[in-house]
Amino acid sequence: MNKITLTGRFTEEPKVTYSAGAEPVARASFNFAVPDMSMKRDEDGNYPTDFFRCTCWGKLAEIVEKHCNKGTKLLINGRLKNNNYEKDGQKIYSNEIVIDSLEFLEARATKTQDSQPQGTTSAEPAADKEPVQKL
Repeated sequence: MNKITLTGRFTEEPKVTYSAGAEPVARASFNFAVPDMSMKRDEDGNYPTDFFRCTCWGKLAEIVEKHCNKGTKLLINGRLKNNNYEKDGQKIYSNEIVIDSLEFLEARATKTQDSQPQGTTSAEPAADKEPVQKL
């Protein structure tokens, strides 16, 4: 089983692109900072931090584009994907988190000032008061 759950913050504005074609599909990518609370705090009281490259697609990418900014705190669920390749005879190793669902952990300001209730979000937003289906 390949499943990962992380709580952290955006370190940058998400980069969103759309595929070409009759029905474009959104892709959002961003860096995500996760404090390692199993480690000892530094002199300033901060935990060491791990940084992860994250990607999401479709409706989730559109939600990220509309509602997430640098510093947004989320709980994300997804899977680890290896992006290993060979370049000039050398093996390059790279990983990313492919997000299946996310949950906003703080009240947030949206980029368009639209309001959406706080809570869990998946690729298919659920109707009011229905549980969210995770992929």
